[in-house]
Amino acid sequence: MTALLRPLLALGLGLFAALTSPTAAASPVNAEVLRPDPLRPGWSGGLDGSFAVARGNLRNLDVGGAGRVQFQTLHAAPPDRPPPPLPFLAQRVFVTTSGRFAENRGTAFVSQAFSHARWTAMWHRRVGSDVFAQHQLNEFLRLQWRAIAGVGVRVVAVHRPVFMLWGGSGPMFEHERIDVAPGASDAPTSSAWRWTNYVTMRLAVFEERLLLQNTLYIQPRFDRLADLRVLEELEVLANVAPHLGLGATFDVFHDTAPPTAVERTDLRLVSTVRVSF
Repeated sequence: MTALLRPLLALGLGLFAALTSPTAAASPVNAEVLRPDPLRPGWSGGLDGSFAVARGNLRNLDVGGAGRVQFQTLHAAPPDRPPPPLPFLAQRVFVTTSGRFAENRGTAFVSQAFSHARWTAMWHRRVGSDVFAQHQLNEFLRLQWRAIAGVGVRVVAVHRPVFMLWGGSGPMFEHERIDVAPGASDAPTSSAWRWTNYVTMRLAVFEERLLLQNTLYIQPRFDRLADLRVLEELEVLANVAPHLGLGATFDVFHDTAPPTAVERTDLRLVSTVRVSF
């Protein structure tokens, strides 16, 4: 019972932080982040950072960072059969927050952040549930703030040391406020139920010194399926030391019904330094 109460308490604190954070990235946001050691029991976490500065003909500043912490337990191996190649997750509480700021000659052109909290409970080794909440902003997409909460089913399809495949699906409620473009007829606030779906593939090669993970999110509105948000994100991480990795993330975000004056599709490539503990 104590092992269960601790992650539930952490989840409550995480949900509070996610819903009350004054800053929070584009919608949707990938919560299935690449973890160097995804099945280590107990507490773990990590920090990511990126920084770029230019002076002279170019006067740019681009700073980003993320932090995460999690607590998880694993299913015990069945006593009447050989142990699996990898243990299976039993429960996980995961909280993450990140932000990015960029300016050109003193004018900000990127200002975004998010907080996300999630409780995953695998009632069966391959089937479980997700409960999550999130708060975010992205001034570049005219998103002043967005709060979501939802539940879903989670299924593990492939669970091998070299290759993993899992996904999930469920309803989520969103409420958001946008900065309406001058002369636009957009509503400043809106609420909707969306159907969130994701699938993640993870590949570990060279004895896990190189990790690749791809996640696809599709989130249509229940009452208007043509109102669709899609996020495709590819992550690469090279473990250069026991707790240090160098990585890159490439993502494509498409919104079929963005606010007026916002492009439907965004592409982004970011390199990071990752410290895990």
